[in-house]
Amino acid sequence: MRKVICAGVVSLLLAGCATGEKMRRLDAGMDRQTVEKQMGRPDGFSEQDGYQVLTYKDRLMSGWSWDRADYQVLLKNDRVVQYGPGVVRQNQANTGLVIVAPVR
Repeated sequence: MRKVICAGVVSLLLAGCATGEKMRRLDAGMDRQTVEKQMGRPDGFSEQDGYQVLTYKDRLMSGWSWDRADYQVLLKNDRVVQYGPGVVRQNQANTGLVIVAPVR
């Protein structure tokens, strides 16, 4: 049971890390399908003057930061042209007391 709880905690931590780190793995020229496979379904989509913009809102910048950002991926002909963070929101770390009880 203890191993299951530890595995659950680790997977939650790893799942929370991410958008900024995932964004670093994008490359110009990637197709939209690959971007969505790596980043997940976008929170927003817009199209203007032949460009498409995938928007990922209020995502953690890294697994070790409480800061959040909106990320955009700019596509032309379903290929990545540019990508990166937009609005960045700095948050204070949650400094509340956490009590961990051993499980036997």
